[in-house]
Amino acid sequence: MLSSSSQVSMSFMTGRLGLMHRIRKAVRVALSPAMLIVMAFTAISTFVAWHFAKTNERDHIHRMTRLATSAISADLNSDMEAWLLSQVRLARMWEFGEPTYAQWSAFAGLFLEHHPGCIALEWLDPKYEERWISRAPGQKIPLAGAAIREHLLTDAANSKAILLSNIVVSSTGQKQWITAVPIFQNGGFRGFVLGHFDVQRSLDTMLNDIEKLDFSVAVEEQGIEVFRLAGSNDENFVGWAQDTSVRLPGTIWQLRVWPKREVMSEMRSNLPAATLLFGAAAGLMLMIIAWITDFLRASQRRFSGILAISAEAVISMNADHKITLFNRAAESTFGYTAGEVLGQPMELLIPGRFQKVHKEHVAHFTHSDKNNLLMSDRRHVLGLCKDGSEFHMAASISKLEIAGETIFTIICSDVTEAVLAEAQLRKSHEELEIRVQERTAALVNMNQSLELEILEHQRAEEEIQELSRRMMRVQEEERRNLARELHDGATQNLVTLLLHMGRMSRDPSVISPAVLEEWMRLTEQSANELRTVSYLLHPPLLEELGLGLTLRSYVEGFAKRTGIQVTLSSQGDLDNMGFDIELAVFRIIQEALSNIHRHSGSRTATVRISCDGDVLRLQIADQGRGILEIHRSGVGLGSMRERARLLKGQLAIETGSTGTTIKIELPVSHLIRSHALAQAAPPPSGS
Repeated sequence: MLSSSSQVSMSFMTGRLGLMHRIRKAVRVALSPAMLIVMAFTAISTFVAWHFAKTNERDHIHRMTRLATSAISADLNSDMEAWLLSQVRLARMWEFGEPTYAQWSAFAGLFLEHHPGCIALEWLDPKYEERWISRAPGQKIPLAGAAIREHLLTDAANSKAILLSNIVVSSTGQKQWITAVPIFQNGGFRGFVLGHFDVQRSLDTMLNDIEKLDFSVAVEEQGIEVFRLAGSNDENFVGWAQDTSVRLPGTIWQLRVWPKREVMSEMRSNLPAATLLFGAAAGLMLMIIAWITDFLRASQRRFSGILAISAEAVISMNADHKITLFNRAAESTFGYTAGEVLGQPMELLIPGRFQKVHKEHVAHFTHSDKNNLLMSDRRHVLGLCKDGSEFHMAASISKLEIAGETIFTIICSDVTEAVLAEAQLRKSHEELEIRVQERTAALVNMNQSLELEILEHQRAEEEIQELSRRMMRVQEEERRNLARELHDGATQNLVTLLLHMGRMSRDPSVISPAVLEEWMRLTEQSANELRTVSYLLHPPLLEELGLGLTLRSYVEGFAKRTGIQVTLSSQGDLDNMGFDIELAVFRIIQEALSNIHRHSGSRTATVRISCDGDVLRLQIADQGRGILEIHRSGVGLGSMRERARLLKGQLAIETGSTGTTIKIELPVSHLIRSHALAQAAPPPSGS
């Protein structure tokens, strides 16, 4: 018999051999053709399922990224168009007339308040020179774009449309763009409205509602990145980026969108990893179905999120015109909730008088070759709100065949404000046209009045020239008379006196009391005549004593020299009319008495002068032979006429065989006031 130790050893060896046998059996089973076929089938099925899942995942990510790119591009385009349109409306201020600085500041301030990224607004005149500038509150950042500014303004003036510059960098490193809107007023070019925008802040404002999508956004221009949305720093998924062009007036931006880590975790499916873990075909298919279902639900949520942030109302309906989709913007536009309209006919949102026409248009579009149609191409269509009110809207419709079913999608937006603004603008244009016509008629009348004034001015100039010529003749005649007086009087006496003194120097014995008396008479006569001539040239007492005393002194001296009895009568204040009018009155009286002495033959004369504060009246009369032909009168009467005319007065002459009367009226109220103001004015400094 075997010992106990031998039995234990035998048992151990038997157990070990059994384990090894079972392992070898398991390996054989695993490596059997049938199992290999099953494993191969499972591996192939798993790989096919994994590859299918990865392909769908990649396509889904690309599709979602493209959809997000399209939505972000549409949102950016819409915001840029709205900002540019606001600046165009600011430039249209000039269509209604020349704005004041207060109006400009008010409208520019509103623009800066509603466009946070705008740094400053400028008004440039047609010579590109700055007239007015309004800066955003607290903005002291230097304005960039001096190098491209003239080129941009030239292009905008030539195209007569708003243009956007390339993005430039200021001296402080800030990225900016410039918009130039040409201004036209009544068809005439009036300059530009120039806008300076901070790239980062402007695009942050426009794209702030995009951050909730968890997509990274960057903007490039000419291959250079000029903007990146806040939080778009994850470069691990930039390979999934989708690019699209954003075409703007004057430039093109490249928009790049790629998913962030958060949205990638939502869009990526765990199905490929699960497929690798589960080899069973049934389990694999079940997991695929489960994950595909979840995947589709996530896609639906993502798509619904994109529709929810869309600024446009999106409505879908089936072939029976029943509403199947109603996004958040549609709820805001029409006043219904999605639960109230889903399954309801589309006619619920259309005014009753247009429902029949709407059905006909949709039926025609259904059978046409077009896949999309702009419903508001020719005119705005009307929408019906829940409260029964109607509004103007711009709308487009598209159709899509899915599994034999036709789905219609309508995208619309409320444009009531734009329609009202257009109507108001049209009304303003009509009112402006009426004002232009009225202004034109007024200008025609003003032009006619101006032509009459020019003719009057020309006649006045001609009269002034004629007056100047007459005054020159009068002055020349006065000089000739003075020369004659000096030659015939004082000069002859002095020559005679000189001859007598020459004889005395040769023969002193000729001097006698009679000769000395003759010399003294000649000397006195010469002195009197020189004194008279000097008085005629300038009456020395007029400035010192005034007109009243000077006239009385002159009349008395005239009576003594000529033997003519002159009666002087005066009334009123004659000494506060100013030197110019007092001298003119004195010269007129002097000339009149001189004519009486030379030509009338009268031995008497009367001078009456009065002043009531408004009018000075002067009358000079004699009892001589009269004036035979007044229109051919000499220099004296001409001189009196011109002096009266210069003072805006009137001169009348009454003459006959019994004598001549000269009447003169001079308006003196304005002259007296001017003289009083001059007397009251303080003397100039330093006098």
